[in-house]
Amino acid sequence: MPSPERGLTQPERVEASRRRLIEAAAELIVEKGWEATTAAEIGRRAGYSRTMVHARFGGKEAILDDFLQEYLGRFNPHPNPAATGMDQVLAHIDRTRDLYAHDSDVLRAMFFSTFEATKTTSALRQTVSDQLTGGIANVAEGLRKGQRDRSVRRGIDIDRAVSDITAVFFGVAFLWIALPAGFDLDTELAHARERIVRDYGA
Repeated sequence: MPSPERGLTQPERVEASRRRLIEAAAELIVEKGWEATTAAEIGRRAGYSRTMVHARFGGKEAILDDFLQEYLGRFNPHPNPAATGMDQVLAHIDRTRDLYAHDSDVLRAMFFSTFEATKTTSALRQTVSDQLTGGIANVAEGLRKGQRDRSVRRGIDIDRAVSDITAVFFGVAFLWIALPAGFDLDTELAHARERIVRDYGA
């Protein structure tokens, strides 16, 4: 059940409610997938009535959009102009490690959602596709920028490097989802990070 919200301002209460709904959605996505999860279930898990959820947040799609915008958006923020190209390439791994350290349940739900979106009928498909396309473009631009600022080796095949880095990232993510027992995501991402620097760093 929700913790007391007395003493909070209205915007603070809305934010606290939003956070609980996102966390409840994350739990249910891992348990049964997004398509099988209903807005009523999300509300019950968060400790709210269905009426309150619909009145304040709309249906399941609105909660999904909030979830995706907040968490998938962390992977693809606007590149930092002060960062090196290699830093930009590694940013996706670094952000994932940070989420794993501070919000691993939501991170797991994010990957469940991403892999569920491979179905052609998935309501998530277009949003996830747009996020992945943006992430791939950021990696490619990071490699090109790195060649200009000399943090990335010259002469590498940019397209092949992007495919390699993307495959490593999502391969590790899939193993974490499929083999959660004894699989340390942070350790594997750290190894992947080291290998990317070794293979493509100047």
